[in-house]
Amino acid sequence: MSTFQHNAPWRHTKRLALVISFVQFANALEYMAFNPLFAFMAVDFTVPVSWSGYVSGLYTLGAVISGFSAFFWLGRINKKRFLIINMALLGMLTGFTTLTTHFETLLILRFCAGAIGGTTMAAAIGLLINQTPVNLRGRMFATVIAAFSAVSIAGMPGILFLCTHYGWQLALYAIALLCLLSVPLILLAVPADNSSEQTVQRPMLKAETLLFASANALVQFSPMLIVPVLVPLLTQRLGLPSDLLPLIFIVGGVAGYLATKMTGRLLTFCSIPRLAIASTLLFVLSLVLPATGYAGPVLFMILFLGTSYSRLVISSVVTMAFPDDRQRAGFVSLQTSLMHLLTTVAFFLCPLLLGENDMAAGSVNRLLLFAAAAAAIIPLYLAVLQKKLRQRDRC
Repeated sequence: MSTFQHNAPWRHTKRLALVISFVQFANALEYMAFNPLFAFMAVDFTVPVSWSGYVSGLYTLGAVISGFSAFFWLGRINKKRFLIINMALLGMLTGFTTLTTHFETLLILRFCAGAIGGTTMAAAIGLLINQTPVNLRGRMFATVIAAFSAVSIAGMPGILFLCTHYGWQLALYAIALLCLLSVPLILLAVPADNSSEQTVQRPMLKAETLLFASANALVQFSPMLIVPVLVPLLTQRLGLPSDLLPLIFIVGGVAGYLATKMTGRLLTFCSIPRLAIASTLLFVLSLVLPATGYAGPVLFMILFLGTSYSRLVISSVVTMAFPDDRQRAGFVSLQTSLMHLLTTVAFFLCPLLLGENDMAAGSVNRLLLFAAAAAAIIPLYLAVLQKKLRQRDRC
């Protein structure tokens, strides 16, 4: 361990974590914002709003390809320089998106953005962990993970406010500016990266490894089927006025944060199977609301995002018990790539399930039913994983 890791002052480590958290915020917002923004962009691109699934799908496809390939070479390059280049390119690509209304060009730009975004946080987290004392790593991880809640609570509402009042182009310029602002922050706050990983611990790609690594991806699959049409679902099916979209995303972000904290506490005294069944039932209930025409967008958003976060926490607790310490990094890399892969499948399936009728009642109900059926298998899947863990522990 380096001298810095033993003696780094708390304020320097905290500052580094805050900068990496800002990078995470800009990177996540750039990815997540395109689904709701495309509801406004579709008119200028003269395509159905459900085609946002193709836009998001090309992004995640790029992230899958770059994520798998980076596994072999990312440890051998200067991560600070790589991170600076990535954030600068991401900002420029986002800005270039405002200069076209050709859908094919948009798809190319999103694929390139995914290829960049898919490796950005791997480099950023590597920099943070290499410069953080072991006893502070948990707190630093918490600081970075909080960026996701910030995206839902502040980032998405802010972007939607700009979009609804000033146009989607200005909203994308704001995201591009956030990406570019991270460059000087990285230059000032991130220490030089003069070392590279000598060995990379790679997980064994056995059937059992894939079974555990796929769990989080399967949990995320059902919500990702709905995400491409979340805005039109809220406005057209649940009757939410478009000017209240920023507020509803704040409500959803707070619900997701509270659900995450509550699930973590419940796991200390409630069994995983019971929590998995309860959260899945509530998730299915959130899909029943728009299927039955119940005009309750606030209740839908609370249940939909709250249970999505909750189910992901439960799955993560189960799957993180599988790899040993030497294989954990490789396992997480595989797990993340599989999440991007199934998210890509979900984004492409969304417009296919809706068909040519786009947001017609029958098409939407077919999508909701498919998402509910996919979600229903998760409690059983997690039970199988827990049984395998118990069998392994007895050996």
